[in-house]
Amino acid sequence: MPSIRHELERTRTARWYLEARSVQRGAPWRERVQCYAALSGILAEDTRQDAARCQRQPHALLKRVAQRANFASAEPVYRRWRHKQDGQPVVRWAGADPSVKPGAALVAEAKIAAFWPYREGVIEVSDAFDMTAAEWAAAYLRALAAWAADNRPLAACRPAGPPGCVTEDMAVLAASPGRAGATPGTARIARLQELAGIVVGQVLDDGSITPPGAFDAVRGEVRQLLAGPRLSLADQAVRSAAELADRLLHRDGAENVMTPRQAGQVMDLLGSLASLLADFAATPGPGQDL
Repeated sequence: MPSIRHELERTRTARWYLEARSVQRGAPWRERVQCYAALSGILAEDTRQDAARCQRQPHALLKRVAQRANFASAEPVYRRWRHKQDGQPVVRWAGADPSVKPGAALVAEAKIAAFWPYREGVIEVSDAFDMTAAEWAAAYLRALAAWAADNRPLAACRPAGPPGCVTEDMAVLAASPGRAGATPGTARIARLQELAGIVVGQVLDDGSITPPGAFDAVRGEVRQLLAGPRLSLADQAVRSAAELADRLLHRDGAENVMTPRQAGQVMDLLGSLASLLADFAATPGPGQDL
């Protein structure tokens, strides 16, 4: 479903990430990544309780990041993630909201940066197949679970849960063509976002669970939320016949659409079906005049 890929590449976070990496030949981004790596290293050394305490004390957390990243002081780290950007070449993902403290802004970006290779992998692999929205979501949420398993201290850092970009991506999947029409759009988006949080929570709560196992906890509901409308048998038959006719009409000389034996089977089946359809078409249905 190419439209999903196109929309995923146009989310606010995707545009921020692309612009941030391309600024001034990448030097400011490399320094930012150095801070992300320092944060992940610090969290990996702490227990989950210690990581939560650091998150409540941004000054202590940012000082530790500055020391590990070999900055002369904590000011370069603060300057990058305070709400007043002061002409920074890379604008912080959290924006200018003063309620988002520098420590929280750093953690949010570190989660996004760590998850991005998993996200890009889903897009590359899924785009090679004609996937439905539900299949896209399954691949995405399994990748999210893999990220949480590989980056457990970062995923657990408060606020624990998925990277901020997941909220936008779930909105894209919820709005994709072919989705079920029974669930209101806003409710569908909100529930998909909740399910993404549940997947990460499964990983954080159970160190032995696999990414597919974490996704299994929400598989049925994801399929229900994103499945296309169920086709009737008649509609399925019409669609399959049209697809087969198109393949036969436009095949190249080397393409083997079906074997002679299969062609004979289809002809016999269509002959029998034609007789049944003729009788059915001649029989008035409910409400039809004789």
